[in-house]
Amino acid sequence: MNFSDEFQDSETLLRGVHKNSDFWNIKENRPTSAAFKRDPKGLSVNRTGEDKKYFEESLECLKTNLGERIQAIVEVSVELCKSLDLYLKYCPINGNVYHSEIHKSEIEPSLTKSIAKKLAEACVCVEIS
Repeated sequence: MNFSDEFQDSETLLRGVHKNSDFWNIKENRPTSAAFKRDPKGLSVNRTGEDKKYFEESLECLKTNLGERIQAIVEVSVELCKSLDLYLKYCPINGNVYHSEIHKSEIEPSLTKSIAKKLAEACVCVEIS
């Protein structure tokens, strides 16, 4: 599967939330904003494409690559990211054709605290372990 560099509004982005007390709000049973600002090089996600089968394949790829290290898998919409003026970068890696990154802008990869908070508030839990 080869995706274009253009992300469609109907796509979603999957994020594995690591098992770490800073990344998970036990009381609310959902990720904290810390789960969305972990990497200064950009936020690693898997894109899902527009076809339901790619969603399932992307989800399985994420679970295979991250395994026992994750607490949950959450999704955010491409539409939300675009409304926040975020830069979405398709960057497949060996073994993961779905790998992409969310950046603050084309020249600044690191997300701000306020953007991380908005993503955490808007995300939907797909799976919780």
